[in-house]
Order: sequence, then structure tokens, then C-alpha cells
Amino acid sequence: MAQPPQRSALAGGAGGRAGDYLGFPNPSSSFSPRAVIMSRPAVILQEVSPYRNLEAILEQDRRAAHLYLHAPENEGFGLKSCWVRNLAKAPPALDVAGMRNGESPMLPRGFCAFPNGQPPLDAARLSLLWLPEGDGVVLLEDGEMLAAIPPWSGMKGFHGYARDCIGEGPLCWRLEDPSDFDHRISEAKWFWETWDRPDHPWDVSQPRFLEAYEREFGRHQRYFAIDGDQWPPKALARFKTGDDTVLLTLGVSLVPQPSVEMHFQDPENHRRIELAACFAPEASEEVVAWFTGWLAAQSGLPWANLTFLANGHTIPCHPFPADQSLPPFQAVLFLENPPGAPQPVLPTIEGDKVTLLWAIPI
Repeated sequence: MAQPPQRSALAGGAGGRAGDYLGFPNPSSSFSPRAVIMSRPAVILQEVSPYRNLEAILEQDRRAAHLYLHAPENEGFGLKSCWVRNLAKAPPALDVAGMRNGESPMLPRGFCAFPNGQPPLDAARLSLLWLPEGDGVVLLEDGEMLAAIPPWSGMKGFHGYARDCIGEGPLCWRLEDPSDFDHRISEAKWFWETWDRPDHPWDVSQPRFLEAYEREFGRHQRYFAIDGDQWPPKALARFKTGDDTVLLTLGVSLVPQPSVEMHFQDPENHRRIELAACFAPEASEEVVAWFTGWLAAQSGLPWANLTFLANGHTIPCHPFPADQSLPPFQAVLFLENPPGAPQPVLPTIEGDKVTLLWAIPI
């Protein structure tokens, strides 16, 4: 599996208001850049996700340790944060004065399992576990969850989960049922372990999907790698069925899409997709070639934008190359069952349904 590039650490709160930048409620509009410089937390862990869309940073200073998550190429994601532990005696309430002076906030005493503080974190015992969807991260200590920033962080005042928190604190919550997240952690560990095996998911699934397509459309005419030599592996195959040209992706479904579970009660039926397109005989080779590149680019859209594609979704599309036989298009509609479209029987992935979304220019 390709290793993501390392990026520079966050500068300990510099570059914005102390509370805003750290991902916590800003207690005051007053802000002193000089005060921020006085408190320089140490970066304990720093890692870019395998999807190259998020960066996790674990920092601690003399007061507390915090886990941060941000998207270097997606400003809309903002900065998410979760308290991990206090390293000193917990205050009775949020230390607003300290936050004004650029100090990372300490969790108040009433929410601390260890109100007198804990020893500094030891990097040798820590690791980061990325969720398979690429939209959350778990901090592990000796393989056990210490803190987590899940996909729903940032919603309704929620930041993340911390093992050493009690109740629902202002900087983190304790899991009411740890077994639920333990299951999620086990699934994430297993997901990444499968990619380290000799018979990893791509080697197993690629021939199965190609066989399923060829049963429906005949032998493929052309085959393109569309992953840019980066993980996860993906490809696109071109078929000729009758007089029509069909494009189909392979490998997109090997990784579940982000945020699906927050929109569907049955995420297993929506989180894995492949993309398809069909062209009538009058479509020029220039148009088919252009759309091949466009469709390949959209195969990474969910993870780059931390969203998902599903039946009925539309996305903008630049005008096609000049072709008098085609009307101008401004968007593409994705449909699972457009009228007259073939419906190849696709393999399941880890018991999940794989949805084939047909791209319809509109």
C-alpha cells in the first residue's frame, strides 16, 4: 500500500483565534498572537490518511493533550478536535483566561476520570487508525482506543470520544457503549490488514468484476489504470455492445464511501459504488475519450470531498468538446436504473451491495 506524504504540523494555534483554530468554542473575541507564541505544544504524532484527504495531529503541552483532524485541500472541512487527557490538575470549569492566552483548554474536573492529571503521552505506545471510509481517525494506546474523531464530529457541539472522559463534556464525550466502537475499531484494523496480504482485495476482486462485466457486455476492448499509481487501485474498461460504447470502472467499490451512515439506515446498500457511461454510435471518439477521463476523475470524488455519490445525485460537468451531434451539457446525473440500461450482476464486497451508477449528461 502506498504511503501518504507527510505534511507540516499545525503551528500550535497560530493563524486564527485560539478557540476557533483549536476547534473549540471561542470564549472571547479578544486574541493575542503574542500569547499564542508563548505556548508551543509538542507534536507527538502526525499522519496523513492513506486517502490523502485528511491529516491527523496529536499535540500536548504542559496542560493537556489534544487530537486534531483537518483537510489540507478542503477548507470547508474545518478543524476538528478532541481532548485526550489533562497533564495537570483539572480546573473546575473551562479556563477561559488560559484559552485567551493561547493555552490549549483543559477538560473541567467534573468530566475527568483522572481529575489530578495523568503522565504525558508516550509516542512509542501510540498509533493512529484510520476508518475505512477515510472520514475519521482513532488514537490507539497499546492497541486500545484512547480517543476518536468520528465522521459526525462537529455536529451539535460534539467533538469526539475520549476514554478518560466522564459523561458529555465540552471538549469530548465518553462512549456510552464502548462495545459499539470496539466493533468499528476491529473492522478498521481488519480492513487495513487485508491490504497487506498477498491476496489483497484488488487482486481478488478485479477479475471477478471484469468477468461480471464481460458476461453482460462481451470482451472489453480497452483497459485503463486510473489510480495514478496510488492506493487504492482502480481501473476503467471500455466495451462495445452492439453499436454503443460502454465505460465501466473497477475497484471504486473496494473502499466504502464517507458519511453514508449519517444519511441511510442501511449503509451497506449504498456505500460501495462503481461508475458507468454509455454512448450512442453518433458520439465522436473525441467525446468518448474526453468523458473517459472525466469519469475516471469522478471515481475519487467521494474521498477527496468527504461525501458520497448515490442514485439521483448530480455534479457539475464542463462543456463537452465541440460536437455538433450533441447538445450542450452542464451537469451529470447518476442513476442506478436508467430506462433501458443493462444491469450486470456485480459481486458483493464484504457482504455489501455494489451499486452501479450510470452517468447521464443533462
